Amino acid sequence: MTKEDQINIINSTIKKARENLKPLSFNLIFWGVMINLMSAFHYFFEPIIEHSKYSVILYWTIIPILGMLYMIRWNIKKGIKRGYETVLDRTIKIIWAVFGLGWTIILISSLLIGKSPVPQILFLLGLVLVMNGQIIKFKPLTIGGIILIIFVFLNDTNPRINYLIVNMIGVTLGMLIPGVFLYRMKNSG
Repeated sequence: MTKEDQINIINSTIKKARENLKPLSFNLIFWGVMINLMSAFHYFFEPIIEHSKYSVILYWTIIPILGMLYMIRWNIKKGIKRGYETVLDRTIKIIWAVFGLGWTIILISSLLIGKSPVPQILFLLGLVLVMNGQIIKFKPLTIGGIILIIFVFLNDTNPRINYLIVNMIGVTLGMLIPGVFLYRMKNSG
């Protein structure tokens, strides 16, 4: 095997690995857009969303569950279309499944305690983004997760900050922008 053949194999492997990141980039963009739209709608139409204690809970539970169902279906279809699953795919899938379980536990405990689940969910999301960024060796995602964790700290230390604004800025920097970078990276080269 010549050096040129070896370089071609390496380039082909890199190209295939980048293509395999496409579902992750779409997931990050989808959730970044969805959470920002939900936060903005809640911010601008607070009297509607906060009509009762239960309307807020329903708003922040039902829409994300519908989003989860859509994304699970989308990811399964993409996996079937590809026809195989790599160790990297499986690792990322397990991490996000654990996030879903953590989200559910945080939501239920917040309902029982009567406290907003947003800071805990954002903290969990930040940790998951840092893990994903480290696993795929993608600095913007790791930095985005760290920024999200910092925003949670800022929100906890300064209760006057509107958590919806923190949510929008944190999710934009933590998910949406890294998702776009990841999508563009896999299309380049």
